[in-house]
Amino acid sequence: MNNLKALKKSVFYISFPFSIIGFLFPIYAYSKGATIREIGLVYSLFSLFTILMRPLVGRLIDKRGRKLGIVLGTIFYSFTNILYLLDKDFKYILIARIVQSIAASFFWISVNTIISDISSKDNQAENFGIMEQSLSKGNFLGATIGFNILFNNMFKDSFKILFIIYLGFSLISLYYAIFKLSETVEQRKTYEEEVIRNSRGFNIFLVIMAVFTLISSLTSHIYLIYLRENITEDFFLISCLYVPGAILSMFLPKKFGRISDRNDKKKIVFLGIFIVGILYLMFPLIKNYYYFMFINTLLSINGMFYGPAESALVMDIVGDNQRGKYYGRYRLALGIGGIIGPIIGTYIYEYMGNSMVFYIKGVLLMVFCVIVLRLFSIRMVYDDIKN
Repeated sequence: MNNLKALKKSVFYISFPFSIIGFLFPIYAYSKGATIREIGLVYSLFSLFTILMRPLVGRLIDKRGRKLGIVLGTIFYSFTNILYLLDKDFKYILIARIVQSIAASFFWISVNTIISDISSKDNQAENFGIMEQSLSKGNFLGATIGFNILFNNMFKDSFKILFIIYLGFSLISLYYAIFKLSETVEQRKTYEEEVIRNSRGFNIFLVIMAVFTLISSLTSHIYLIYLRENITEDFFLISCLYVPGAILSMFLPKKFGRISDRNDKKKIVFLGIFIVGILYLMFPLIKNYYYFMFINTLLSINGMFYGPAESALVMDIVGDNQRGKYYGRYRLALGIGGIIGPIIGTYIYEYMGNSMVFYIKGVLLMVFCVIVLRLFSIRMVYDDIKN
């Protein structure tokens, strides 16, 4: 079994609970009396722990290998499922989120680094798209299993049974990580001999992505709550909002990745971000369920459009060695934005209105793109990074 296939299998099986966790966490916490502020704090803590872990993970997988990172990440994800099935108390879920952040740090930095190790310039974004499709397929199948068990009351304690099933799939993922995945670290130069791309250009890129993540995370923890308060309170209808995007995500990312490999990835990324801003400006204007589903689906498709290009862009601007370290720094920048964004979003939601946060997010994303293109110029930034 080749590495890409083994990695696809590991990503597929580990991702089964992701949609359910993402869907249930804010709604469940809110129903248990947690305030918007407390939920935002939990999301910020998730980002904080990933910030603390990611630079260490990057250095570790450069020295000890990418496979170790995948194995450790899968083990922590398995432990996360155990915590979720132990109890539905908010404290258990909070601890589970912290462990999940550690798992994400090990697993996804290692996944990205392995893809960069085995990819060429002609198939970088395509391979990232392939991983996104595997992730989406696992999310979709896991959500289908989860919603059927939870909504149909198939068992006395449906929540516990569900995460026992997810634990089983995570162990299958661990099997592929241990026995089917091969190490991809090549012969590397020593740190002193290594030629690293221009660090100033890379730091500019990190600042850009940190600001983008900050703006993007303004609504990450309140999105589902907004849906319940303004569109529909029916859990089934809320879950159906994601079905069209979930189906499309099982085959579009690879195709979009091929487009990115043949064109300027930087332009694709910033075009995608600008479109996100436009779509978020439309959210507060829509109260009809089916119109909202249409806009939500467009948002998902746009994410598939520029997501592989964004991941491949990191590979373009780091050297062949110490990729784990530089992916760690990239994820660190995203984590910093992810800490600040939910806190600011909470303040806007509580004190300025639940619609205002979407208007502000949309405007900021569009202004962000214009500023980046005007002040830094895509060509100048890319040439600086390359040279």
